Amino acid sequence: MAVRRIEHGHYYEDFEVGHVFKHHWGRTITEGDNSLFSSVTMNFNPIYFNREYAKTLGYPGVVVNHMLVLNVVFGLSVEDLSERAIAHLGYEKLKFLATVYPGDTLTSQSEVLSKRETSRPDRGVVKFRTTGFNQKGEKVLEYERPVLIRKRNP
Repeated sequence: MAVRRIEHGHYYEDFEVGHVFKHHWGRTITEGDNSLFSSVTMNFNPIYFNREYAKTLGYPGVVVNHMLVLNVVFGLSVEDLSERAIAHLGYEKLKFLATVYPGDTLTSQSEVLSKRETSRPDRGVVKFRTTGFNQKGEKVLEYERPVLIRKRNP
């Protein structure tokens, strides 16, 4: 039986400094998403699940867990940026820029900031800046991340 191999992701050589990826889809965050994420990560800050408490702090209702916002924005970028990654090398300059509420739809885009060779010929490091937006086009999150990525032809 023949097996069809489907290629996914980009190699180091495919990235060009300055290129901007507008990541597809987007994701609407529901109150259930927020409650479940906060519970399974054992984050019991009442601002994430208690509407009345959030209102006492000046918010119109429950706030989406900031780490869920980060994970959704990051997840939207994976197909374009890091499916060929050897290693995610961390987050840099992470900034939460606007509050996200249940019902908001997040989208993201990433810019290639830099590329550099490594001491090993089969890989290189590419640095990206990823920005998350809500449905109004407002920036809600921004960060940079270096990624160790395979080369096509080492």
